[in-house]
Amino acid sequence: MTTYHDLTGFQRNLLEAIAAVDDDPYVLALKGYLNERYADPINHSRLYQNLDQFTDKGLVNRDELDARTNAYTLTDAGQDTLYRQAETLAGLCELPRPVTGGAQ
Repeated sequence: MTTYHDLTGFQRNLLEAIAAVDDDPYVLALKGYLNERYADPINHSRLYQNLDQFTDKGLVNRDELDARTNAYTLTDAGQDTLYRQAETLAGLCELPRPVTGGAQ
């Protein structure tokens, strides 16, 4: 099982981007989200390499939108990874624990 701390900083940010992007989280939308948060532009190949790793680790689903575009969504394992980190941060900040639609 992959934990939040097994991921690089960029991978953590990418996982959060997939959760945050509305509609279909495809590469250009994810790139735009991340470019707003990074000083230097994000390289496409860096995105694709990490998305492939996420798919291999079972954190992300890759679904074809059309012949040239894939959408990336979190699997239950990907959501659980983010949820556990949110719980940890909420506890450290003495905030109420996050509530989700079924993540444990």
